[in-house]
Formats: sequence, C-alpha cells, structure tokens
Amino acid sequence: MNIVIKKAGIRSSLFLSYEFEQKDVDVNNTIKTSSDAPIHEDLRNAFRALIPHFAFITEEVIDVDLVERAIEAPESYVQDREHSASEVFFKFLVTEFSITNKQGLNYVVLSGNKLLESGEVISFTAPAIDLEGGKYQFRAALYDLIDVLKLEVLAYMEGKQAPKTQMEMFAEEETLATKKARSKKTESAFLEDMSSIDEYNKQVQEDLKNQ
Repeated sequence: MNIVIKKAGIRSSLFLSYEFEQKDVDVNNTIKTSSDAPIHEDLRNAFRALIPHFAFITEEVIDVDLVERAIEAPESYVQDREHSASEVFFKFLVTEFSITNKQGLNYVVLSGNKLLESGEVISFTAPAIDLEGGKYQFRAALYDLIDVLKLEVLAYMEGKQAPKTQMEMFAEEETLATKKARSKKTESAFLEDMSSIDEYNKQVQEDLKNQ
C-alpha cells in the first residue's frame, strides 16, 4: 500500500486537515480528514518556510536577493521574529498547500494570508507552479520543501505531534494576546469583533504577529 499526500492545511493555528491517496494494487482511494492533535513544531516550521515562495510567486515581495536568502536560510527570516534578518515576511502566513496532476506534471498551489497596514487580513491563493520543469526561479527549492512537508504530514499521521501541554500553553498565550488586543479597542470595534468573520481575521492577525 502506498500513501501519497495531496493536500494539507493548518487549521485554528494548531491542527491539521489533509488529503491523501491510498494506492493499492487494484484500488485508489482518496481520503480527506482532519485531526484535533496539535501539530509538531517541525511541521509548523516547514509551512513557515513556504512564506518566501508564497510572497514571491504572488509578487508581494519582488526583491530576488532577499527572497533567495530567506529560502536558503528560513530560520533567519521566517521563524524567530525577534532575531530575524528582515521583518518583511512576517506579514504573511501560508496555511495550505495542494498538489494536482495535469497531463502527467505535478503542480503545487499555495494559499495563505497577508496582514495589511490597516490591521485587516486578506486571504489569497498563489498561481500554480509546475514542480517538474516550470519557469519558476526557485522551483528546485520549492520541490524539495514540498517533499519535506509531505514527509512531515506523513509523520503527523503516524503520531509525530506536539504534546497536549504545548497546545494548552499556546491556547493560553493566544487568549492573553486576544484580551490585550481587545482592551485597546473602542466599544464599537469590540462589538464588531464578535462577528464570525472578524473573529477569524483577528485569529489570523495573532498568528502573523506571533510568528
């Protein structure tokens, strides 16, 4: 039996939804599922390493040298904001990748968010990138990173997950950050935040700020 990861996305900052093909001799099954087990930091960092690609493919960041440095050393650009060599990539969050096959070629599609100067969050999807032989400048690095992500998703499926205590600590940090953010808002703005859309936006904002 062979398992092929086709899609994965982080949900509610902590959990994973994913889609895979389970291939047997005579049968191909496509399975979509999600889990409430918290993701491991290795998987989270692998998603973060996609940020320079996402920003460059969507032409949000066009400094080729900066993007190249961030791709080569993601730990110095997208993981630790306090010690990062640049603030540029912390406006972005990649939440999902998906792989599709077109005429025998594998394409990857990245989806994510950007925190605007206004404090609002926009969600968008990058154009599909041909992993086999396309013209994308950093195709080889993206190909390798997608392989790492697929391995991390498989490891997650097999039990490589963060301990529940880490999930509780993260939840507490998110709650404190949310309370602080709300205390700075006017009463009317606070009431607006009660809508489901604004609650979602606020959660994404916290994710972006806490990278």
